[in-house]
Amino acid sequence: MDGLQNRSQGVTRRGFLKTALATGAIAASAGGMATAETWLSPAKAVAQSADERVAYTYHNEHCLCNCMLKCTVRDGRLSMIEPRPNEDNRFHNVCLKGISEIQHIYGDARIQSPMRRVGERGSGEFEVITWEEAFETIAREFKKCQDTYGEDALWIQYSTEAQQRLKPLIASILHAQAGGMNGYDMGQGNGLNQAFAFSGMFALNTMWEWPQAKTVLMVNCNVLETGMMWSRGFFQAQEAGTKMIVCDPRFSTTASKADEWVALRPGTDPALFLGMTHHILEAGLYDTDHIMANTHLPFLIDAETGELLDADPAGTAEAMAAYEQAAAEAKAAGTELPEDIVKPAKKFMVWDGAQNAAVRFSEATTPALEGTFTVNGRKACTLFTRLREEMAEYTLEWAEKITNVPASQIASVAEQYAEGPSIICNGVGGIDKYGSSDIAGHCYALIASLTGNYGKRGTGCGIYCYHVTPYEAELGGWKLPEDAAPSPSPLGFYDMVRTDKVHAAMFFGDIPTQKAANWNKTLEWINSLDFICVADIYHSSVCDYVDMILPSCSKFESADSVGGVKCANGYILQNQKIIDPLFESKQDFYIEKGIAETMGYGELYPATAEEYAAATLTSDDPMVEGFTLEALSAANGALKLLDTEDPLGPEVGMDYHTPSGKQEPYYENMLSWGQAFPAWESPVEAYVDNPLREKYPLMFTQSRTRFRVHSCYSGAKWIQQFYEPHIELNPVDAAARGLSNGDEVEVLNDRGSFRTKVLISDAIQPDMAYMAESTYAQYMNGTLMQSVSNDQLTERGYDLLFGPMIPYNDTLIEIKKVGA
Repeated sequence: MDGLQNRSQGVTRRGFLKTALATGAIAASAGGMATAETWLSPAKAVAQSADERVAYTYHNEHCLCNCMLKCTVRDGRLSMIEPRPNEDNRFHNVCLKGISEIQHIYGDARIQSPMRRVGERGSGEFEVITWEEAFETIAREFKKCQDTYGEDALWIQYSTEAQQRLKPLIASILHAQAGGMNGYDMGQGNGLNQAFAFSGMFALNTMWEWPQAKTVLMVNCNVLETGMMWSRGFFQAQEAGTKMIVCDPRFSTTASKADEWVALRPGTDPALFLGMTHHILEAGLYDTDHIMANTHLPFLIDAETGELLDADPAGTAEAMAAYEQAAAEAKAAGTELPEDIVKPAKKFMVWDGAQNAAVRFSEATTPALEGTFTVNGRKACTLFTRLREEMAEYTLEWAEKITNVPASQIASVAEQYAEGPSIICNGVGGIDKYGSSDIAGHCYALIASLTGNYGKRGTGCGIYCYHVTPYEAELGGWKLPEDAAPSPSPLGFYDMVRTDKVHAAMFFGDIPTQKAANWNKTLEWINSLDFICVADIYHSSVCDYVDMILPSCSKFESADSVGGVKCANGYILQNQKIIDPLFESKQDFYIEKGIAETMGYGELYPATAEEYAAATLTSDDPMVEGFTLEALSAANGALKLLDTEDPLGPEVGMDYHTPSGKQEPYYENMLSWGQAFPAWESPVEAYVDNPLREKYPLMFTQSRTRFRVHSCYSGAKWIQQFYEPHIELNPVDAAARGLSNGDEVEVLNDRGSFRTKVLISDAIQPDMAYMAESTYAQYMNGTLMQSVSNDQLTERGYDLLFGPMIPYNDTLIEIKKVGA
């Protein structure tokens, strides 16, 4: 690319950049930079070209589709993107975002050179500097921070868009913090994980089982838009006779293609499922045989405390003390617990009708499912009995009042699901961005356990739309010294912005405006840092508020013939060089390496990204035996994992790593929160009876769109032709505010405000407003939509696997016309 002549302007890229650096021509905000239009002419579309080649890569990690792409480069420019020819039609994919990369990587929002802030934070005033100056400044500031406040006062974090194809090393080498909980997209997983002893996130089976289900409930999930590549799984199941039922406050793209739409109020998903649970119990729709054989619902609890009875409490206490001591010693030594040391479980008890006594469940011949008994002088009952008691109040009429879904429809959906085999497909966003998101996930686990809709073919629950193969190979990596590891990250990002624990930060990608609600509070934290640096591909919203900006490469650019490898969709995929790095950009690997070399740690890094990629393929996993970079190149960038021909994989089955080895929808550790069985809890802010609605009457929801992944692709002009930022409002609410399509509006609450255009749509229910999440501030009059979003955390979240969820959607707003 360096010698490419701009035919319309008569200057080369190298000549332009040399002049710009010498004169400071691109010292200023992004708006003052050179754009692709001023230095790069379109490639000529001819039948044959002497300078044309094909290379292969994979696309967006951020949307988790990892589409295999065939890229044509003509006259040094990426000119065409197609799906890579693939023997498995399921993965022969490309979407509009992938196609738009032809324009996007040359777009106006590209960061072209390292830049240093010269104005106040937020002014967007920068000067161009050299990479050497950038590395020296970063090294100095990192060392100053760690020498003054400790190693963990430095925080380095990555988003998946800016992160390239190789696992980061710099945080481990510097012992900086590198993560902590994110607080988003995992709320339902918090509620699901205990019942079946898995993370609660990605389902353990895949969407290719959907045709074996009679019903699929799609909750918090808009797969036909946000996971477009997997729409064929939806339609294949539908064609096979599977009924697709979508539960969504908005008439989404997926709802429009479903067999049934359940138009519930925003944030009321738990109430919908509690009403379904009540109906399943009262109508006798549960599967008694499954409950007795595969769940812990016959187990006995103390009727007063709710604690599970233990046949040997003294022995359990002694074993627990030994386990906790071993865990503490391992933590102090920085080692893992030996595999033979496991957390002890109670010796659970049931009531045996044959013996007319409480016995260990493993010794019972005729355990009772229901009943109240006296055990050791105390009142006890079965979990199933307690469940009936607690679900009694959640009648269909109660659920209708909360959700605004007719009682008859709630009953019908419950009956269809209970008939089975049925699947619950949940997604990310939506209810995950409410304070009560874990209760929704807990409800899914409960009704699945009650009806036998987990463990056998055509059943299951979890995230399906980004998990499309049961096969995952274990890859290697680059070996670092034994003591090389990030510092512990005890705080999630949601708490980090409330403390002074970090004094310098480096983000690869736009972390702060994508992962934090209540932007004004986040900005206070940013301004409190001594030093903050961003490495990104595009001039995202956070760039104006940092001290230094570094230009990262896109996924199509590499200094080496191979930029990385990964396992995805049942394949090992190769990130081949498509084009050289544009402008003065570098791969994240070389940005890290440059910092490390300046700080005296360069010898710990591979010489090249290609060497690192080769090391990644070093693995004992038999599914990748014999895989090399050369073999990947010969196979056009993709090798199918060995012995993975069955698209379904093994059945999930009925054996679990739970304390009892059974399905456990009762969470004893949540007793203190009143959530041992799921219990209704209103959203934090966005609920019908909140007095705050007199001032801010609209429930504000946001989710992903097919046009972007978070804020990424905001600067793609091809996409801008079809989509620009806007907030959607029901015609009734628009008329009440005197709004017309295209009006510029202010969206506000006590946290802040932002400006955008309004779109009037019948797809939006009254009393709510919807917007595709995130975009660059320059496309919203310099404002940010997360200025209004709620950051109030639920205390219960700290006792959950993934921590508390940031309740972005649990937000009330008002909308008014600008100038009115």
